[in-house]
Amino acid sequence: MSRASQLPPIFAQYNSVVRYIQKRSSVRYTSTCPSCGGGVHPDGEWPDRCVWFLNGKPCGWCSRCNTLFWPDNAPNWQPPSPAELEHWRREREQEELACLEQANRRLALLRSHRLYEQYHDMMDEQARQWWLKRGIPADYQAFWKLGWEADTTRWGCPSATIPLFDTNWNILNIKHRLTDDSKGRYRYHVPGLPAPLFLCNPDADMSGQIIAIEGEIKAAVCYVTLDDSHACIVGLPGTHVSPLVKEQLSQGKRITVVLDPGADQPGPDGWSPMGRLVTALGRKRCAILIPPCKIDDLILRIRATSQEVRTMLSQARPV
Repeated sequence: MSRASQLPPIFAQYNSVVRYIQKRSSVRYTSTCPSCGGGVHPDGEWPDRCVWFLNGKPCGWCSRCNTLFWPDNAPNWQPPSPAELEHWRREREQEELACLEQANRRLALLRSHRLYEQYHDMMDEQARQWWLKRGIPADYQAFWKLGWEADTTRWGCPSATIPLFDTNWNILNIKHRLTDDSKGRYRYHVPGLPAPLFLCNPDADMSGQIIAIEGEIKAAVCYVTLDDSHACIVGLPGTHVSPLVKEQLSQGKRITVVLDPGADQPGPDGWSPMGRLVTALGRKRCAILIPPCKIDDLILRIRATSQEVRTMLSQARPV
């Protein structure tokens, strides 16, 4: 895959309203959406919600807002018929299903090899100190089976590993935190799967009060400092609420959402990440806290106590 600076000439009219254009193949490009925008994924990958197809009758399609985009300056171009549109949609669905099936096969292999345990066993003193400096002491490193990949072949640098479990302690994926920020921060070991929550305590009750914090490590630091085994704290993989995340949070009666600074600023479509997130989760059950800096940085900077973290969280306000 190579990255391009602009869309093919037939879609030139959209170049000024999209970003992060990537050439996926000779007949397929991806970018942000002219209608609903988009941003870099939590794993550092470029946004690809809008797909531009050159085969058949050229058009663009956004998987998020389901908008179709036609080239209006192409010679002799005619919009596709309803039958052609339906055929085209079925093809896209089949492509996405094939990608998901491939990802599920890789996940089954990851589970059978218990790879997260191998990464945990690979940790040396330098790796343990890296986690400790991030605010995660040794006993929690062991509890969460945090790990380390020293081999730089995959990402171009070492990575810290975060296993992502469901409420039955089944592994859903492994998230890599790259140690070289210039290469992007996060990658999923198995791409193509829905991004799950990081459950600080998979045994915690998910039907009452939930504290949902943007970012796995931020959630972990908050959980460690709060020092309450009954607290239901989860790490959001980003501000986009996928169907999986929505399902995982569906039973929560009240959700305190802790976001990074700037999450309340509107994007090109007029929506802020905060607004889109609480709308997806249900505004009536959400309270928002946006601290002056990322919450884990704040906790570590002031060496916050458990009571101070409780005070911070109590400042969350209804939207």
